[in-house]
Amino acid sequence: MSIRLRYLALLLIVFALMILLGALPGQADALSARFGDKALHLIAYICFSVLCYRVWNAPRRQRILLTIVMIALLGLIDEGIQAALPYRNASLVDWCFDLLAALIAVSGLWLQESFSPLQNSHAKN
Repeated sequence: MSIRLRYLALLLIVFALMILLGALPGQADALSARFGDKALHLIAYICFSVLCYRVWNAPRRQRILLTIVMIALLGLIDEGIQAALPYRNASLVDWCFDLLAALIAVSGLWLQESFSPLQNSHAKN
């Protein structure tokens, strides 16, 4: 299995685990009360963004755009599932935090690749 497929598999597994944990009655509320809902969104979606960015075999600008689009879709799926559960609430603000996380992650990756002495062939694009 290629490294890109491993990143994709890990992204999908961790996303599914987050969805399953959030679907358990009371679990999301307990985690949000302990760590803060917005902080959890930022942490989770920054991690998802890094994994997603590593999946794409494309020039850097395209990887950034594809990552942001993919995170937007994953966030919509997450919020859609929450809307369907009677004990959860969907939130446009949460989705915006998911997108903010993607922007933070791709900005950091762009900076890292821009200043890394060992740039790969995609980082120059």
